[in-house]
Amino acid sequence: MSTVVLVGCGPEDENSGLTSDSTSTRATSSTPLPKAEDVADLGTLTIQARPFPDFALADGDTVWVSGVEPGLVGYDAGTGDVRAEVAMGDVPLAMDQGFGSLWAGEGVAGVIATLVRIDPATSTVTARVPMPDAGLRPESSLAVTEDAVWALVDGADAESRLLVAVDPATNEVRETFPAPRAAEALRGGFGSLWVATSHQKVVRVDPDDGSTQATVDTGYGSRFMAVGDDAVWVMNQDDGTVSRIDPETDAVVATVQVSTGRIPGGDIAIGDDAVWVRTEAELATAVDPRTNEVVRVLGPPAGSGSIAVTEGAVWVTAHDQFVIHRVPTA
Repeated sequence: MSTVVLVGCGPEDENSGLTSDSTSTRATSSTPLPKAEDVADLGTLTIQARPFPDFALADGDTVWVSGVEPGLVGYDAGTGDVRAEVAMGDVPLAMDQGFGSLWAGEGVAGVIATLVRIDPATSTVTARVPMPDAGLRPESSLAVTEDAVWALVDGADAESRLLVAVDPATNEVRETFPAPRAAEALRGGFGSLWVATSHQKVVRVDPDDGSTQATVDTGYGSRFMAVGDDAVWVMNQDDGTVSRIDPETDAVVATVQVSTGRIPGGDIAIGDDAVWVRTEAELATAVDPRTNEVVRVLGPPAGSGSIAVTEGAVWVTAHDQFVIHRVPTA
């Protein structure tokens, strides 16, 4: 994704009153990464996209990519043909889907002031929900829980960010809670709101009252997350790893080295048989959830971008090269 401003990883404040504080001892996979496969040899479809193909999200048979004229474009997951276009401002954070809609943060003049609801069937904007004055945090992500859509509102410092819940029945802000310190990104799953922080922790939050259910030690620069059937996967930008959290124990059960370098930006997505990570030293890597080992590496490197998974393919954006790759995974 685009350039990231990270909060420095300093000493942690003591946080009293936590339901649990899970610290686990887990080994980082030290197996060397497999040899990179050149996507040009894999039957890849490369789509030219301007001005800045950025965040990607798979929704059924459509892959939505932000930063493509006129704002957000939906591509046919099988053919790569354009099947939908939505005129809107910048979308500098990860999108989500839920309640029959696609949700995106919209920025104008440097402030991400609006949460936009889009009907994917008609490619029309059905609601624009104003956010608090500071706007949404860039390079964060939206989240969907059982009865709300969540966004992370920026603040003057790491202590003053907010979790904002939007009611999909009214398209209005329903609740606002203080975010965990140094919050960077959100995802919903297993009855909770998961908040990645740049201070080597993921905080599990009760969406009913904003209280902390658990704090899980992860890697350096935790940010983007993906929720699977039995785990929350966290991409740690600064050390090039992914942490696998077991929601039953609120502990990291595996840490996988997914890149040979830091991941400035990047993204993570889950497919039927692999967890895919958009890296920068490589193009992307795939983790087998059965073994917690990297089983595929795609190349060559192409700067930063996002990733989405569809049936039979992985989609990789490369905004520095103005392209989107659809790579068959068979």
